[in-house]
Amino acid sequence: MLREAHGPSEEQLGFVRRLLTSESYLLSEHLHRLDPEARHRRFGHDVSDDFITRYASHAGDFGNVTFGYFVEGELRAVAELRPDNLMHGAAAEVAFSVEKPFVNRGIATQLMGRVIRTARNRGLRHLILVCMPDNAKMQAIARHYGAELKIEDGSVIADIVPKDPDYQSWVGELLDERMTYLHSALDLQKRVRGSAEL
Repeated sequence: MLREAHGPSEEQLGFVRRLLTSESYLLSEHLHRLDPEARHRRFGHDVSDDFITRYASHAGDFGNVTFGYFVEGELRAVAELRPDNLMHGAAAEVAFSVEKPFVNRGIATQLMGRVIRTARNRGLRHLILVCMPDNAKMQAIARHYGAELKIEDGSVIADIVPKDPDYQSWVGELLDERMTYLHSALDLQKRVRGSAEL
Protein backbone atom coordinates (compact mmCIF):
# COMPACT_ATOMS: atom_id res chain seq x y z
CA MET A 1 0.00 0.00 0.00
CA LEU A 2 1.27 3.45 -0.85
CA ARG A 3 1.94 5.82 1.99
CA GLU A 4 0.16 9.15 1.90
CA ALA A 5 2.24 12.30 1.87
CA HIS A 6 1.96 14.43 4.99
CA GLY A 7 4.27 17.17 3.77
CA PRO A 8 8.02 16.98 3.28
CA SER A 9 10.34 17.58 6.18
CA GLU A 10 13.67 19.31 5.78
CA GLU A 11 15.31 15.86 5.76
CA GLN A 12 13.14 14.68 2.88
CA LEU A 13 15.11 16.20 0.05
CA GLY A 14 14.11 14.63 -3.23
CA PHE A 15 15.90 14.15 -6.50
CA VAL A 16 14.95 14.12 -10.16
CA ARG A 17 15.33 11.19 -12.52
CA ARG A 18 13.73 9.86 -15.68
CA LEU A 19 10.94 7.31 -15.29
CA LEU A 20 11.50 3.99 -17.01
CA THR A 21 8.86 2.71 -19.41
CA SER A 22 8.14 -0.09 -16.92
CA GLU A 23 7.30 2.52 -14.26
CA SER A 24 4.14 3.89 -15.86
CA TYR A 25 2.27 2.62 -12.79
CA LEU A 26 4.15 5.22 -10.71
CA LEU A 27 2.85 7.99 -12.96
CA SER A 28 -0.66 6.58 -12.59
CA GLU A 29 -0.40 6.49 -8.78
CA HIS A 30 0.94 10.04 -8.71
CA LEU A 31 -1.80 11.44 -10.96
CA HIS A 32 -4.46 9.63 -8.94
CA ARG A 33 -3.18 11.35 -5.77
CA LEU A 34 -3.65 14.83 -7.25
CA ASP A 35 -6.56 16.76 -5.80
CA PRO A 36 -9.32 17.89 -8.20
CA GLU A 37 -7.83 21.37 -8.64
CA ALA A 38 -4.39 19.97 -9.47
CA ARG A 39 -5.91 17.51 -11.93
CA HIS A 40 -7.76 20.34 -13.63
CA ARG A 41 -4.57 22.39 -13.89
CA ARG A 42 -2.64 19.45 -15.32
CA PHE A 43 -5.17 18.41 -17.99
CA GLY A 44 -7.07 21.67 -18.54
CA HIS A 45 -10.36 20.01 -17.58
CA ASP A 46 -11.80 17.59 -15.04
CA VAL A 47 -10.71 13.98 -15.58
CA SER A 48 -11.83 10.68 -14.12
CA ASP A 49 -9.74 7.96 -12.47
CA ASP A 50 -10.28 5.76 -15.54
CA PHE A 51 -8.96 8.50 -17.81
CA ILE A 52 -5.82 8.82 -15.69
CA THR A 53 -5.22 5.06 -15.74
CA ARG A 54 -5.47 4.98 -19.54
CA TYR A 55 -3.36 8.11 -19.93
CA ALA A 56 -0.53 6.80 -17.74
CA SER A 57 -0.43 3.48 -19.59
CA HIS A 58 0.70 5.36 -22.73
CA ALA A 59 3.29 7.56 -20.99
CA GLY A 60 6.19 6.01 -22.87
CA ASP A 61 4.60 6.12 -26.32
CA PHE A 62 5.82 8.11 -29.33
CA GLY A 63 9.09 9.32 -27.83
CA ASN A 64 7.55 10.78 -24.68
CA VAL A 65 9.98 11.35 -21.81
CA THR A 66 8.78 11.62 -18.21
CA PHE A 67 10.86 12.99 -15.35
CA GLY A 68 9.89 12.47 -11.74
CA TYR A 69 10.77 14.04 -8.43
CA PHE A 70 11.18 11.30 -5.84
CA VAL A 71 11.07 11.59 -2.06
CA GLU A 72 11.82 8.46 0.00
CA GLY A 73 11.24 6.33 -3.08
CA GLU A 74 7.83 7.83 -3.87
CA LEU A 75 7.03 9.86 -6.99
CA ARG A 76 5.70 13.24 -5.87
CA ALA A 77 6.00 15.47 -8.94
CA VAL A 78 6.27 14.96 -12.68
CA ALA A 79 7.29 16.75 -15.85
CA GLU A 80 6.25 15.18 -19.14
CA LEU A 81 7.95 15.96 -22.45
CA ARG A 82 5.61 14.98 -25.27
CA PRO A 83 6.93 15.54 -28.81
CA ASP A 84 4.47 16.97 -31.34
CA ASN A 85 4.79 14.49 -34.20
CA LEU A 86 2.75 16.74 -36.48
CA MET A 87 5.61 19.24 -36.37
CA HIS A 88 8.15 16.62 -37.45
CA GLY A 89 10.04 16.61 -34.18
CA ALA A 90 10.60 20.37 -34.04
CA ALA A 91 8.40 20.97 -31.00
CA ALA A 92 7.13 19.26 -27.88
CA GLU A 93 4.57 19.99 -25.21
CA VAL A 94 5.65 19.98 -21.58
CA ALA A 95 3.27 19.41 -18.69
CA PHE A 96 3.76 19.42 -14.93
CA SER A 97 2.02 18.07 -11.86
CA VAL A 98 3.04 18.41 -8.22
CA GLU A 99 1.26 16.84 -5.26
CA LYS A 100 -0.14 19.41 -2.86
CA PRO A 101 2.19 18.76 0.11
CA PHE A 102 5.18 19.41 -2.18
CA VAL A 103 4.20 22.66 -3.89
CA ASN A 104 6.14 25.91 -3.44
CA ARG A 105 9.46 24.13 -3.03
CA GLY A 106 11.02 24.87 -6.42
CA ILE A 107 10.39 21.34 -7.67
CA ALA A 108 8.75 22.37 -10.95
CA THR A 109 11.72 24.64 -11.67
CA GLN A 110 14.10 21.71 -11.19
CA LEU A 111 11.99 19.54 -13.46
CA MET A 112 11.83 22.25 -16.11
CA GLY A 113 15.61 22.48 -16.16
CA ARG A 114 15.88 18.75 -16.81
CA VAL A 115 13.23 18.88 -19.52
CA ILE A 116 14.96 21.76 -21.30
CA ARG A 117 18.29 19.94 -21.30
CA THR A 118 16.65 16.86 -22.79
CA ALA A 119 14.92 19.00 -25.42
CA ARG A 120 18.26 20.59 -26.33
CA ASN A 121 19.92 17.22 -26.77
CA ARG A 122 17.08 16.02 -29.00
CA GLY A 123 17.20 19.05 -31.24
CA LEU A 124 13.77 20.37 -30.28
CA ARG A 125 13.26 24.02 -31.25
CA HIS A 126 10.15 24.82 -29.20
CA LEU A 127 8.80 23.70 -25.84
CA ILE A 128 5.12 24.55 -25.48
CA LEU A 129 3.58 24.90 -22.03
CA VAL A 130 -0.18 25.44 -21.82
CA CYS A 131 -1.53 26.65 -18.50
CA MET A 132 -4.57 28.35 -17.05
CA PRO A 133 -4.54 32.17 -16.77
CA ASP A 134 -4.53 32.02 -12.95
CA ASN A 135 -1.55 29.66 -12.80
CA ALA A 136 0.95 32.41 -12.04
CA LYS A 137 3.56 29.96 -10.72
CA MET A 138 3.95 28.08 -13.98
CA GLN A 139 3.96 31.31 -15.94
CA ALA A 140 6.77 32.61 -13.71
CA ILE A 141 8.77 29.41 -14.26
CA ALA A 142 8.29 29.73 -18.02
CA ARG A 143 9.45 33.36 -17.93
CA HIS A 144 12.47 32.30 -15.85
CA TYR A 145 13.53 30.19 -18.82
CA GLY A 146 12.94 32.96 -21.34
CA ALA A 147 9.51 31.95 -22.61
CA GLU A 148 7.25 34.14 -24.70
CA LEU A 149 3.71 34.11 -23.31
CA LYS A 150 0.48 34.71 -25.18
CA ILE A 151 -3.21 34.05 -24.58
CA GLU A 152 -5.15 31.74 -26.87
CA ASP A 153 -8.68 30.39 -26.33
CA GLY A 154 -8.63 31.31 -22.66
CA SER A 155 -5.28 29.62 -21.93
CA VAL A 156 -1.77 31.01 -21.54
CA ILE A 157 0.66 29.54 -24.06
CA ALA A 158 4.36 29.70 -23.19
CA ASP A 159 6.93 29.03 -25.91
CA ILE A 160 10.43 28.21 -24.66
CA VAL A 161 13.22 28.05 -27.25
CA PRO A 162 16.00 25.71 -26.05
CA LYS A 163 19.61 26.45 -26.82
CA ASP A 164 21.64 24.18 -29.05
CA PRO A 165 23.19 21.19 -27.27
CA ASP A 166 26.78 21.38 -26.09
CA TYR A 167 29.33 19.16 -24.38
CA GLN A 168 27.97 19.93 -20.93
CA SER A 169 24.37 19.09 -21.84
CA TRP A 170 25.39 15.82 -23.50
CA VAL A 171 27.61 14.68 -20.63
CA GLY A 172 25.06 15.74 -18.01
CA GLU A 173 22.34 13.64 -19.59
CA LEU A 174 24.69 10.70 -20.10
CA LEU A 175 25.68 10.68 -16.43
CA ASP A 176 22.07 11.01 -15.29
CA GLU A 177 21.01 8.14 -17.55
CA ARG A 178 23.70 5.89 -16.07
CA MET A 179 22.24 6.55 -12.60
CA THR A 180 18.59 6.15 -13.60
CA TYR A 181 18.51 2.35 -13.33
CA LEU A 182 20.37 2.34 -10.02
CA HIS A 183 18.01 4.89 -8.50
CA SER A 184 15.01 3.02 -9.89
CA ALA A 185 16.11 -0.14 -8.06
CA LEU A 186 16.76 1.80 -4.85
CA ASP A 187 13.37 3.52 -5.06
CA LEU A 188 11.67 0.16 -5.50
CA GLN A 189 13.43 -1.16 -2.39
CA LYS A 190 12.24 1.86 -0.38
CA ARG A 191 8.65 1.39 -1.54
CA VAL A 192 8.68 -2.33 -0.71
CA ARG A 193 10.22 -1.67 2.69
CA GLY A 194 7.68 1.08 3.38
CA SER A 195 4.77 -1.20 2.45
CA ALA A 196 6.10 -3.94 4.73
CA GLU A 197 6.19 -1.53 7.66
CA LEU A 198 2.49 -0.63 7.33
